[in-house]
Amino acid sequence: MGFQGAIYPVGREPGEVYGKEIITDPESLPEGIELAVILVPARFVADTLDICGQKGILHAIISTGGFREFSEESNQAEIDVLTVAKRYGIRFIGPNCIGVICTGSGLCTPFNPLQPKSYKKGHVSLIVQSGGVTTQSAYYFSEEHVGFSKIISVGNKLNVDEIDFLKYLMEDEDTEQIHLYLESIEDGKELMRLAKKSKKPVVIFKANVSRTASQVAKSHTAALSNNDRIVASAFRQAGIVRVESIHGLTVAAKALQLPPLRGDRLVAISLSGGFSVILGDACERYGFICPLLPRELLDKIEGFRRGGVIRMSNPMDFGDVHDIEALIFTIKSCLALDDIDGLVLSFLYDPEIAKIFGGVVGSPEQMLTFLKKLCERTGKPIAFSLIAERRYIDEFKKINTFPVFNDPQESVRAMRMLGDYWRFSIDD
Repeated sequence: MGFQGAIYPVGREPGEVYGKEIITDPESLPEGIELAVILVPARFVADTLDICGQKGILHAIISTGGFREFSEESNQAEIDVLTVAKRYGIRFIGPNCIGVICTGSGLCTPFNPLQPKSYKKGHVSLIVQSGGVTTQSAYYFSEEHVGFSKIISVGNKLNVDEIDFLKYLMEDEDTEQIHLYLESIEDGKELMRLAKKSKKPVVIFKANVSRTASQVAKSHTAALSNNDRIVASAFRQAGIVRVESIHGLTVAAKALQLPPLRGDRLVAISLSGGFSVILGDACERYGFICPLLPRELLDKIEGFRRGGVIRMSNPMDFGDVHDIEALIFTIKSCLALDDIDGLVLSFLYDPEIAKIFGGVVGSPEQMLTFLKKLCERTGKPIAFSLIAERRYIDEFKKINTFPVFNDPQESVRAMRMLGDYWRFSIDD
């Protein structure tokens, strides 16, 4: 990933790894090393950490498993690691983790195979209690063209936990949103206090909510499940956005790039009658109201119709209007209404349609720039999705100037996340 710092491979047998000579005598390591990444059998971790302490290495990532997630009772290896860390003042991530991926510095410590050239830099940082979820989050955020700044795999949280990292990321200049995947919450009161205090949105995917999951979680990261009803209520009070999947994290990341949604009154517009119906269902499912629009405005919009066979309403079927200027007029007019808090737009796109429309928002870049400026000018959010081939949707996402959602239902769900955040935000 382009890390520019010095790297020293240390092992028991001589040889080379990626052109670097393996050091078999740790005493020969130079002074000033900042981080040790440890992957040796659990019974040797404490001795390895002791060598680090003697060399003045005060930060470590312990990837080794086989601690409390393997055996809770009198886990001597864990006791020894904590004793050594306390002796030297060492802070470490893990054990039972894959460490850190940082797109800024290029630091990438996971031992599992990765495709780091696929990673995209962004302004979301993640705290993740699973190595596999860490890897998949890196790919999901990159494939959705959201990107990420840092992903931290915390493992068993024996020495530092999500509280430590939340405090760090709240002050990190490269982080604008903080997302977490947690299987357990040890200090709920402090987590809620920090989330409520944070000027940056906090989004959490809380897993391990069922009896079935609790057994595997216990042997996976030594995670104990929490009472989910209490967790859900606490999250709402703290203004934490809760999601139920890794993909949900990416949806929230896009949603939270939009201006605040201050209420539940939406206008939904689609260039397809079927998707207008789907939007109506989605709006009601996620607790939104689609108010009746002023008759005078509807009459003006209906004046743009070609066939004159569709009556305009909210949600609005724009399938009989083939005029981009009419769509622009409609969007601007709806957002100007005092009793409308935001707009959901499902746009039918094909390069041939773009040629026909031309003009102000003919190209994908122009369309996204127009939507972004309109959001900034009105202070109201527009959740934008496309009715198009997947490759064209991906082209829009790659531009990365304005959030693009995968389908109309997802755009409404994103609005729910945005609304929930601002409803409980301390900045509201």
